[in-house]
Amino acid sequence: MNAGVDDRRASILRAVIEAYINSAEPVGSAHVASLPGIGVSSATIRSEMNALEAEGYLQQPHTSAGRVPTERGYRRYVDELMTSIDVGPERIDRVDHFFNHAHLEIEELLSSTSRLLTSITDCAAVVTGPSPQRTHVLSVQLVSLGGRAVLIVVVDANGSVEKRTMEWPSEPEERHLIEIGTILTNHFRNREVREVDDIPHSPDAMVDTLIPACILAAKEAVRGAERDGVFIDGASRVVRAFDALETVRGIISILERHYMVVSLMRSILSKGQGVAIGSEHGLSSLRECAVIVAPYRVDGVQVGTVGLIGPTRMNYGSVIGVAQLVSEGLGKRLSEG
Repeated sequence: MNAGVDDRRASILRAVIEAYINSAEPVGSAHVASLPGIGVSSATIRSEMNALEAEGYLQQPHTSAGRVPTERGYRRYVDELMTSIDVGPERIDRVDHFFNHAHLEIEELLSSTSRLLTSITDCAAVVTGPSPQRTHVLSVQLVSLGGRAVLIVVVDANGSVEKRTMEWPSEPEERHLIEIGTILTNHFRNREVREVDDIPHSPDAMVDTLIPACILAAKEAVRGAERDGVFIDGASRVVRAFDALETVRGIISILERHYMVVSLMRSILSKGQGVAIGSEHGLSSLRECAVIVAPYRVDGVQVGTVGLIGPTRMNYGSVIGVAQLVSEGLGKRLSEG
C-alpha cells in the first residue's frame, strides 16, 4: 500500500471512530464523505471501509450499512490517530479551582477527587491513596456494660482508640475481664494486627473459651477503623452507557470489590500502559469498557493512582487529558501538605 492510500485509510478510520464516539450510531460512507478534510467519493470510502473491516479495525453490526470500531480500531486510534488530548479551558479552570480550595484531610481529599472526576467525565472514577498504615496495638482493655455485654477497647500505637461491643455467654467477672485484657495486650504487642492468627491459652478454662471471640472482636475493631485507600464514585453513571443487564451487573460487581480495582490499576501500569481497552485488561466483566490510569506523585514518589472506567466508546482525548490533569493536581496538592 502506498503512503497516500495508507494516509487516506487512516483518516477514514479516525473519522468513523470519532463519529461513532459522538453519535453511538453505526457510521456510513455518506456521513464520512460529508466531513471536512476527507475529499473522496462515497464509493472510495466504502471500499476503504471494507478494507478496514478486513484488517480488523471496523465491524458491521447486524445488517446495518454502517460500521463501528473494534477493540483493535480503538487501540490504533489511541496510539496513532488521536490528534490531541483536549481537556478544554472550562475543565482546566474547574480542576484548578478545586485543588486551590481543597483544604481537606487526605481521605476527604481523595474521596472528593473521585467525585470531581466522575462529574467531569461521566465515567466511574477510582482514586487510590497511599497504602494504609500498618496497625500495631498498644493495649486491650475489657469493660463490663452490664448484663452479658462487654466493651473491647483497643488503643493502637498512634494513640487511636477503637471499640467493639460483644456479648458473653454469661455475666462477666471482673477478674476475667482483667486477665483477658492482659493476655490480649501481651499477645498483640509488637505485632501487626493483620498478621495475628494464633490464639493464646489460659489455664483458667472459662477464660480459655472466651479468648478466641475476644481476639476476633479486637481485630474487627481495628479493621473497622482502617481504610483500604480506595475511593470509587460514579458507578451509576457509567452503567447508563450499557443496555445489557449482564454487562451492567458485571461492571457493578467489579467496582464493589476494591481489591480487584486496585489490582486492575496496578496491572495496567505494570505493563507500561495508561489505557487498557476491552479485553486488554483481562477482566471479562469489563470487556466492553476502557480503563484510563494515571499515577500521581508526592515529592517525586508515586503514591497512588487516578483511574477512569467507561465504555470503549469514550472520548479518549478528553478522558485521558482529565485523568492526567487531575493526577498532576492531586500530586501537587499533597506535596504542598
